[in-house]
Amino acid sequence: MYDDTICAPATSPVNAPIAIIRMSGPGSLGAVQSLFSNAASIENRHARYGSIIDQGRAVDDVILVFYEGPGSYTGEDMVEIFCHGNQIIVHRILDLLFRQGIRMAEPGEFSRRAFLNGKMDLTEAEAINQVILARSEWEVEAALMQMHGSLRGAIAGIRDKCITLKADVEAGIDFIGEDIEFVSSEESLRIAGTILGDLEDVLLRCRLGEKVSRGFDVTIAGKPNVGKSSILNMLLNQERAIVSDIPGTTRDLIKETVQIEGLAVNLIDTAGINRSGDTIEKIGIELSHKNIATASIVVMVLDGTTGITDVDRDILREVSTKRTLYLINKIDLAPEDTVRPMETELMQPVIRFSAKTGEGLRTLEKAIAGILHHEFVDVSNTFIADVRVITLLEKAIVNIQQALLLVESKEPPEIIAFELQSLLENLGDITGEITPDDILGSIFNRFCIGK
Repeated sequence: MYDDTICAPATSPVNAPIAIIRMSGPGSLGAVQSLFSNAASIENRHARYGSIIDQGRAVDDVILVFYEGPGSYTGEDMVEIFCHGNQIIVHRILDLLFRQGIRMAEPGEFSRRAFLNGKMDLTEAEAINQVILARSEWEVEAALMQMHGSLRGAIAGIRDKCITLKADVEAGIDFIGEDIEFVSSEESLRIAGTILGDLEDVLLRCRLGEKVSRGFDVTIAGKPNVGKSSILNMLLNQERAIVSDIPGTTRDLIKETVQIEGLAVNLIDTAGINRSGDTIEKIGIELSHKNIATASIVVMVLDGTTGITDVDRDILREVSTKRTLYLINKIDLAPEDTVRPMETELMQPVIRFSAKTGEGLRTLEKAIAGILHHEFVDVSNTFIADVRVITLLEKAIVNIQQALLLVESKEPPEIIAFELQSLLENLGDITGEITPDDILGSIFNRFCIGK
């Protein structure tokens, strides 16, 4: 337990109807009792109304809640003050608390105290930050599941199997001179194989979660002046890209993230691809080619008023190896006898689109979401993990692979047990059972102040 008391705003530093000031530590209750007009009524987990008083004058009328440790978020005595969200008021209340000897919390210090006081493990603590930073519905849902122990449970199951195997192996050490076998080589191989499979499954789900949280790149490609920027603006529902009748208006990449059916999608508006252009335009075209090559999905835009041109055919050949959605734009202006031959030549499902009227927008969004959900990711039961967790899982897999080789080679049980202990230590680092202070500092310093 800490012997000092911290405080910080738990809401954004902008004027708002309500602001929350949070305190944690042994001095929390004493500090507010000297400032709160209704101090005698303060009771554990009950909201109390009163005023914050400074030298006999009311600073603000507030709601105050006291949480007695260890039954609080941090495991310590805590107080939350709900005041009006004018930042002048917030700063005055904080200043009064500072005068009481309470210091400003560091980023993530409330969650760090909760972790160190056993209120959560490290996977749950990291998930709290992910809930705050999430950019999509999927990420919020996955982070909430992790806050409630989804990754911790998966790691705990693997750890239990490893402990059992290590105990059986070590039991044989004490009776190595006798003909007693606590676990056969075949059974050891079976259990170790199960552990390996479980670890690979968790790692796969973590990598998938990392990929989904970054968002999927969807590149909008086509020749100049086919309406790529207008399509980007419609998907974003804002005027992000400059729209002009002048070909080659977009000479650089424009990248914006939007949520489509619960998933984060990075929309990339590329420079129009043609066979000529000045030096700057050629640089933009080269970037377009690179983004087509790396995109998860390409939206190939064609001009319904011109038909398919030779430049279009160049781009069509380039995107033929990619997962591509074919979109005929300007359908509100295009004659039917131009559009139908385009559909015939493409020999692919086509989305008829109008960047002017919005026709085809919902079809395009559903098509993008359908590909992401069914061809790229199964987002159910995935985990949100950063490079720290993924690296530790990779080390754990190396440990169990080495243990399997040692068992197959009938190496002494002491050597096998040592490898299993290394595996247990790596698993412990994931959940924070044995984590150095500098690693903890790196993790919690990424949190916002007040969390």
